[in-house]
Amino acid sequence: MATGRGNGRVVGPILAALLVFGVVGLAIIPRLTGGKDGGGQGGELTDIRILAGSETQAYLTDPDVTKRLKDRGYRLAVDTAGSRDIVKRDLTGYDIALPSNSPQADQIRRDKAITRAQYVLFFTPIAIATFTKIVRPLTAEGVIKTDGNVPYFDMRGYLDLVAADKRWSQLKDNPDYQNSGSVLIKSTDVRSSNSAAVYLAIASYVENGNQVVSDSETAEKLGPQLAKLFTLQGYTDPSTEGPFNDYLSIGITKTPMVMIYESQFRARQIAGDESIRDGRVLVYPSPTIYAKHTAVPLNDKGDAVAKLLATDPELQRLAVRNGFRTSNATQPAGNSGDGGAAPPPQLANVVEPPTQKISELMIKKIDEAYG
Repeated sequence: MATGRGNGRVVGPILAALLVFGVVGLAIIPRLTGGKDGGGQGGELTDIRILAGSETQAYLTDPDVTKRLKDRGYRLAVDTAGSRDIVKRDLTGYDIALPSNSPQADQIRRDKAITRAQYVLFFTPIAIATFTKIVRPLTAEGVIKTDGNVPYFDMRGYLDLVAADKRWSQLKDNPDYQNSGSVLIKSTDVRSSNSAAVYLAIASYVENGNQVVSDSETAEKLGPQLAKLFTLQGYTDPSTEGPFNDYLSIGITKTPMVMIYESQFRARQIAGDESIRDGRVLVYPSPTIYAKHTAVPLNDKGDAVAKLLATDPELQRLAVRNGFRTSNATQPAGNSGDGGAAPPPQLANVVEPPTQKISELMIKKIDEAYG
C-alpha cells in the first residue's frame, strides 16, 4: 500500500509536467516552422528579389503565379529594367537577374564570374504588330509573303524600302493609308531595350549576307549603316509596352507597324480583352530570332526559384497563358494556352543573335549617330 501511494506521488507531477511541455511545444513548433505567413508546408515565405526585363513583369506578378509560388514557400519582389541595363547594373541585393535574351544572361555570368547554372524559363519570337490595311500594300511590294497560314515579313525587301526612303503614299495598291511618313517599323530604344537589339540583330544578319555578325570590324561598319532604322523614328520608349500600347490605343495613325514580342500579342488574344480588333494582325520577320528569357540565379535561394519557374508544370502553364512558348514537356511550344487562341505557328528561317559584345559595338555606333 505504501509503495503504491509513493508511485502515485511521483507519477502525478510527471504527468503535469508533460502536459505543460506539450502545450509549450504546440506553441513553439508553429513559430519554428514560421507559420505566420502561411507559406509552403505552413512555413514563412522566403522573399526573392528579381530584376527582370519589363516583358516578363505581367507574368511574374500574375496573381496565379504569386499563389503558386506562395504554395511553394516563396514571395517575389519584381523590379524591371531594360535588358541591356540589367547587364550593367549592380546586382547586389538581388537573387535573380532575368534579362530578355540569352546573350545578356551569358554576359552577366561572365562579368559577375557566376558559375552556377542559368535557366531558360520560356521564349518568344520577335514579331511585327500591324494592320490589314498595311499588309495590302506591303504584299504588293513583295515584302509580306504568306507561307501556308504564316505571314512573313521579308527583311531584305523592307531594308531596301528604307534605303530608298520610301513613303507610305508611294507604295503600290495602297488605297487605305495615304500617309507621307517614311515606311518604318516602330521599335523601342536600341540603347536600352532588348527587343530593339533583336531588331538590330536581324537587320545586321541580312545586311551581312545572311550571316551572324561575328567580328568587330563588321559590327563597326554595320552600326552606322543601320542607324537610320532607329534615328528616323524620333523618340523611342525604353520598353515595348510603350509602343505596343500606342498600337492598341491610338492605332494605325501613330503606329502602323511596331516591333514587339509575339508573347505580348498572344497574351491579349488569350485574355480575350478585345484589344486585338479593327484589323490588327501579327506578321513574322524573315529571318526572325527567338528571345529566350533566361534566369541567372545569384545565390542558392535564387537558384531554387529559377529552377522552379523553369520546371514546375503549373508555372509553365501560366507562362503559356501569358503568351510565351515553353520547352517544358508538359507545356510544348505549340500549346494554345487558355482563351481559345490558335496555337502559335512553327516558324521557318530562325537565326541566332550575335554575342552581347558584338551587339554592344553596333549599338555604340548607333548611339554616336544620335549626336
